[in-house]
Amino acid sequence: MTSAERTADEENERRLIDGLRNDDREALSAIYALYGGLAYGLAVRTLGVTSEAEDVVQESFVALWRQASRLDPARGVRSYLLTIVHNKSVDRLRRRGRRPEVPLEPEAPIPATGDDPVELAERKSERDMLRAAMEKLPPDQKRAVEMTYFNGMTINEVATRLQIPLGTVKSRLRLALGHLRRHLGELA
Repeated sequence: MTSAERTADEENERRLIDGLRNDDREALSAIYALYGGLAYGLAVRTLGVTSEAEDVVQESFVALWRQASRLDPARGVRSYLLTIVHNKSVDRLRRRGRRPEVPLEPEAPIPATGDDPVELAERKSERDMLRAAMEKLPPDQKRAVEMTYFNGMTINEVATRLQIPLGTVKSRLRLALGHLRRHLGELA
C-alpha cells in the first residue's frame, strides 16, 4: 500500500468516525459495508454457531453506534469494532458454558452469501497475511494468541490451562500483538 493510499484510508476512517459521532446513519452503513463480513467471520470462528454470530454482530454495531464518542481516529474503526465483536463473542461463550444450549439449526454448510469476489479475495489475502505473521511468533506467544483470540478463552483461563502466572500470559499476549502489528504493517 502506498503512502497516498494509506493517507486516503486514514482520511476515510476519520470521515466515518466523524459521521458516527454526528449520528449519521450513512456512516454506520458504510462501516457495515466495509467491515460487516469481517466482523461476522470473527464471530462465527469464535462461536461456531451462525445464529449467535449474527446476534453478536448486530449487538456490536449497536455498541459501536452508542460508543462513537470513544473512537480514536488514530486507532480506526476496524480495530475498535473487531475488539467489540471479540469481547461480545467471548461473553457469549462464557454464558454458554454456564448453561447448556442446544443449537436450533441443523449442521449444514453455510449458504453462499453472494459476496463480491474481490472482497472475498481481499479477506483471503488478509487471512493469509495473518497466518504468515502467526507462524513467525515464538510458540508460547502463538499459543497464547490462539487460546484467547481464536478459542475465546479469558486470560485467567489461559493461565489456568497452561499452569503459568497471569502476568506471564499478559506479557506473552502483549509481545505477540506487538510482533503481529509490526509484521502486518510491513506486509501492508
